[in-house]
Amino acid sequence: MQSSIHAIRRISRATLVALAGALLSAGGCPQGDGNSMDTDPNAAPTGGAVAPGPGEPGGFLYVLQPDAIAAQALADARFKWLVLEPSRTGNAAGEFTSDEITAIRNGAGCGQKTVLAYLSIGEAENYRDYWNAGWVNAAGEPIADVAPSWLGPSNPRWGGNYKVRYWDPDWQAVMLGTAAGPDKTPLDRIIDAGFDGVYLDIVDGYEFWSDPAEGYAELSRADARRRMIEFVIAIGEYARTTRGADDFLVFPQNAEGIVHDDAGGLDDLSTAYLSAIDGIGVEDLFYAGTSPQAQADVTRRVAALGEYRSRGKTVLVTDYVLRASYTAANSGARVEDLYRRSLDAGFIPYAAVADAALNGIVTFSGGDWSHDQPPACDEAAKGSPARLLSR
Repeated sequence: MQSSIHAIRRISRATLVALAGALLSAGGCPQGDGNSMDTDPNAAPTGGAVAPGPGEPGGFLYVLQPDAIAAQALADARFKWLVLEPSRTGNAAGEFTSDEITAIRNGAGCGQKTVLAYLSIGEAENYRDYWNAGWVNAAGEPIADVAPSWLGPSNPRWGGNYKVRYWDPDWQAVMLGTAAGPDKTPLDRIIDAGFDGVYLDIVDGYEFWSDPAEGYAELSRADARRRMIEFVIAIGEYARTTRGADDFLVFPQNAEGIVHDDAGGLDDLSTAYLSAIDGIGVEDLFYAGTSPQAQADVTRRVAALGEYRSRGKTVLVTDYVLRASYTAANSGARVEDLYRRSLDAGFIPYAAVADAALNGIVTFSGGDWSHDQPPACDEAAKGSPARLLSR
């Protein structure tokens, strides 16, 4: 099944987390039992300049492999925010219909959901409709003078995924700009299905093309950053202006540091980017799987996210802190830490299973859990979707 490619992608990512943990252990770094934390659970949350706030109520759910989940189950889930792969099979044939998206949005629970569609803009995926198997050789690498100029090397970490020169006009045309017919683009189909917005993955692809360590320093960091920011802005303008979806939301995933120029400050590009987006989703903020992140990295990332919060942007945090057979006994301390630090910073957390498959609706409540997922409905949050007025 095509969606199994997503499974390979996510599981490979989890494998990397496990390998990283093993390397840290070999280097003598302190390791807990998988549930304990290296930091004091009573310590004040870190975050530097983050503007604290309650965050929007209702929580959020992230589903990247929806093939085994009924649309009704998504409708019944009591989360206020939903990030959803728009196709059960990865291609147009398996996409959720507009009626299904309406039903999911208006389902039971905490009133209407805000439903964002997953879209990778920094990598090509070989199970999407735009893909041509003739572009690559038997080893899965692009064939010179056959593959399009935008197609880069395969991602060794995620089978079937390929880096793309995202600034290439032909790649951008693949993503947007054909609203009808057999070549209708992924973004156009997302808009037509009635999603409230888009959740853009691999925005951090700008780092790949400007990092000599990767071997593909085709651009300077400044140029790579500018071109990615311009691409994200173009996506929002196309949806809102060209297609007339005035309230269409744009959420990049990760790459929170793109707001900073090479000197670590904010510039006109920062202002333009922050004006064009409505929020940001991040992964592995406090934990790499079930192991705490280095505190210096947490502090740096949370401070960067403060630039978003201080401008009224929603911050969604996915940390893969739950064991496969999760209980409050084996995962509750990490959940408590994730929720406490996220909510104190004004972020909206989602505790996911450590395999990072994102193929289910993860819930827990009562008993020895310090927080419920999803949280109890807030009466003030019921009604219309969580529209933002920060742009």
